[in-house]
Amino acid sequence: MRHIWLPLFIGIVVLTQSRAAAQDAPSDEASAEAPPADEGSAIGAQDVPSEGAPAAADATPDDASDGTEASEAADAESESDGAPAVVFHGAIEAAYGYNFNAPSNRVTAWRWYDARHDLVGLQGALLSAEWSAGTVTGIVQLQLGVLGELFWDGPRTPEQDLLWRLMQQVTTAWQTPFEPLSLEGGVFNIPFGPEYNNAYRNWQWSGSNLFAMMPYQIAGFRLNYDLGGGLTARAGVYNGWDQVVADNNAGKSVLLSLEYDDPDDEETYVYFNYMVGNERDTGDARGPYARHTFDLYGQWHITEPLSLRAHVFAGLEPGRDGNDGWFGAAVAGRFAIHETFSVSARGDAVRTFAGGENLFHADSLALSDLATNRSTLLGSATLTLDYHPVEFVSVRLELRHDRADFPLFFEGVVPRGPISMPDPEGEDRPTASNQTTLTAGLTTWF
Repeated sequence: MRHIWLPLFIGIVVLTQSRAAAQDAPSDEASAEAPPADEGSAIGAQDVPSEGAPAAADATPDDASDGTEASEAADAESESDGAPAVVFHGAIEAAYGYNFNAPSNRVTAWRWYDARHDLVGLQGALLSAEWSAGTVTGIVQLQLGVLGELFWDGPRTPEQDLLWRLMQQVTTAWQTPFEPLSLEGGVFNIPFGPEYNNAYRNWQWSGSNLFAMMPYQIAGFRLNYDLGGGLTARAGVYNGWDQVVADNNAGKSVLLSLEYDDPDDEETYVYFNYMVGNERDTGDARGPYARHTFDLYGQWHITEPLSLRAHVFAGLEPGRDGNDGWFGAAVAGRFAIHETFSVSARGDAVRTFAGGENLFHADSLALSDLATNRSTLLGSATLTLDYHPVEFVSVRLELRHDRADFPLFFEGVVPRGPISMPDPEGEDRPTASNQTTLTAGLTTWF
């Protein structure tokens, strides 16, 4: 059943575009007197900053244009006359990953995308349709691949497959008559951190440990206000972390954002997000206390070939048995050795602390017969080589080492069930505190 949604979506959008073109097409006489107008537009940028679009010879995957720069003029013309316009974007990621722990379950733990050991396959495929009609815009992003199968483990129904496994982001926006103010609603990619859900927009192929801890989506409404000088303020109300199909409690979460994009250099920016709300299930013994999430990240374009990034992601969640929370930090740098070749490096570390229960690793701790209110430390180091001979193509080779102070990763023959109660039908039990992986990937986009 779930396989019908993508063809159906494509058919609807193509039919809509064809009808709009037919209605707006000039008569034969008018066509003979005037040349046709340019086609295409770009609408609805992501919540995280675009990295710009230099000329094809200088383009690198994270800052290469995905069609937006080429269609800005057409978009402006479309908005001025109110004519509907639609543009498509897409990406495909193929990869091979090898885990030197050689786990028998073929799983590289604590990864959302490059999570398979010794397997050549499709990591992800993205299709995005973005439209505008006067002061109204919308975006529908669908993504297939490993993430949907790993992240959502609910029942297989058409609703679950469409809304949880297939849908990445679906939003609509209205630019109010008061020009600095706009209203958006729908399902958003979480705006935390500088990393995207698509490898071609990132410096590294794999996501950081901070990225692995974040929610995937939030559903709700937000107001955006352009303060001028590169500053934008946002305020929104949402169901909570990853609560899209249903909500796990009666409360709502509030997300406040302040964003700065350097008007003179789009590759330099600083973003701050603060989210507060009860994220626990109704009836949770720890109590309905609010989780406070802090997210600060930025990028500094130092010289033409060199850029640096820093990211801090932290949170605090009080409870009846004590405070739970985490503090994570990451730094990364990228250097363009040549117009077709760049190298990037990243290091990250995350400390969790638990008065009641570890927010992220309770299951792994329990399988090792360790206390679930234990504090943990996790970190990684990543080196990525990126070859981009032409625009819209990136070939990468990445070496990464992960290390934790508790069993989090798989190695060799993977046992099942807790140490104290082995169970052949139980969950895979992590037995290693470190892993090293090597990944080769190819991604293309338009």
